Amino acid sequence: TPMGYHAPMMAPAPAPLHPADHMNLMAAYNELAKSHTHLLMQHSDLITSQVAQGSPAVAAARLKAANSAAAAPAAPAGPSTDPNVPTSNHHVGEAPVDPNLMDNTLLFLPERAVVELGIVPNMDDKGDDHKELWFGRVWELRSLLAAKYKHKLAAMGKTEAPDLTTTERAMLEQKFNNPEHKAKLIKMQARWKAAALRSKQSLRLLERLKFCNLRGTLVYAHGSGGCSWDNMRICRMIARLGCLVVAPDGFAYPKNTAMGELRHKDTLPLHKEGDNIDYWEGDLIYCSDATGSSNYSTKAESVLESPTKYCDLYERCYQLRRSELHFTIRNLPQFIKTRGFFLGGTSEGGMTIARFDDQRYGEQVCGRFINSFSCEYNYFCPTPQAGELGGQTDVPTLNIIGTKDQYFGPEDSVAKIVALDKKSGYGNRNMVGHGYNTFVKQGVESGLVVLLEDGVHSPCNTHDNFLRQLFDIFFARPGSIWELDAIWDSDPCMKDVLQVRQSSVAKAVHANVVQCFVPLSKFPNSWSLRQVDAMSMLSDAKADKLMAEQMAKEAKELAVEHKKAATMLDGIRKQSAAAGGIKVERKANSVYDNDKLASTNLLAKKQTVNR
Repeated sequence: TPMGYHAPMMAPAPAPLHPADHMNLMAAYNELAKSHTHLLMQHSDLITSQVAQGSPAVAAARLKAANSAAAAPAAPAGPSTDPNVPTSNHHVGEAPVDPNLMDNTLLFLPERAVVELGIVPNMDDKGDDHKELWFGRVWELRSLLAAKYKHKLAAMGKTEAPDLTTTERAMLEQKFNNPEHKAKLIKMQARWKAAALRSKQSLRLLERLKFCNLRGTLVYAHGSGGCSWDNMRICRMIARLGCLVVAPDGFAYPKNTAMGELRHKDTLPLHKEGDNIDYWEGDLIYCSDATGSSNYSTKAESVLESPTKYCDLYERCYQLRRSELHFTIRNLPQFIKTRGFFLGGTSEGGMTIARFDDQRYGEQVCGRFINSFSCEYNYFCPTPQAGELGGQTDVPTLNIIGTKDQYFGPEDSVAKIVALDKKSGYGNRNMVGHGYNTFVKQGVESGLVVLLEDGVHSPCNTHDNFLRQLFDIFFARPGSIWELDAIWDSDPCMKDVLQVRQSSVAKAVHANVVQCFVPLSKFPNSWSLRQVDAMSMLSDAKADKLMAEQMAKEAKELAVEHKKAATMLDGIRKQSAAAGGIKVERKANSVYDNDKLASTNLLAKKQTVNR
């Protein structure tokens, strides 16, 4: 061209297609369209089947195939030396003869941690079609890792501790005959034993998770019955979110020890990969009832039998639980302390987290959640001060409680009955059954109080799917948890889930606290979020019928729970002092008062030194 540009070369025109070839191509296209339509119909049937049965038949077959080897009577011969082959849970060793708190601490490992440690998962979550998570005790995980290490050494023709030769024994005896050398060897031996003991009482084995990109770490405090029922469900769902859960178990001490005499339950062995770990199973941790002097059950026939005794008992339990928390946090790996961790608890564990003084850990605490406890002065707290948050008020705090919680709830509960008894009751007589007033009074910088409609002391029975969505936001954006309504406002499926009832944000107070009400879901609580999402996009008469049947079944079960709670509360009312029952006698001081007094005096001394 005149300007020096070259016109692009045109591709040659394709050769004309033969009529016979054209007919063959059209026939193939029609066959492909029919196959595509057939696949769409199969996909629709699959979703309907998933809604109806909880998991598709194909997934069930895959699960059965995956667990067939583990279900065989004989355990595998030994762990594989191949680092890509995970270690089976059949290779767990014998329990420690004298286990400590750390040995029996429960771990709930997310999928990334399971892959990193090279162990076979033994737990799924609600709605999963195969297992990706793992749960067990620290000593069990340590045993599995040690089994793989020993097997690898054996495959290499090595042993951990080869026997000494005759010459080496003679040389060692000669050194021991020298008093100076003997003293040094004994000192070195003592140092080695001390290091081994410290290692056993730590969570050093979790250092291997430093680079597997955990979403976070939760230190969890279980309720007064141990880490079963809703406690395990909550740990399970949080592990599914990608978080490591560390839960000290106050019931797993040996029965013949001093701690075991306070609280004890016989524990189940490590669950294998082929075991049925149903999400709604009540107890997958223990195999006996609780025993011990610090064991209790808040029922009509026991609470008012000896009120002073139970008040002191609750206080002793708190002292025990807070000591467990301090011990566990102190022994966390350094990378977890650096990245920060969350605190959480349910019922008695919720009370422990609420009162726990976490100020010494500063910025290490990323957030806390308090489930099934009202965060106010009630029969679980010896003094009004004990009904307030004991830790930092700048830590994001989440309070979850059902409107029909039979122990601490806002409508009718043990706490209200005891507080309103003018003759002998104690607790805040103006209690509201949740922590909103407490959080505002203390100036919590980021707080959310969630009231669950018709929720009882076990909120997973009514709001399991909501809790999953709530924790998903809390572990991702804890500092913004008080803005949850605004966060979900852009999601058409979530913006109507919350109803804001109270807020301190626009008031002249130094607190960002919001109280929300969460109605019952219009979908069955037993369904997974995947099933709920699939159902929300379907309009199928058969699926609608199945949903209505499941909703009716769950409503009937909830009515039974409400009736059981009402019967218990009526029994407590009849035995209260106002009805002529036993009068409560309170002590002037408690261990908690002395502990706080010591902390106050220590703080005053530090301030004096600084001045």
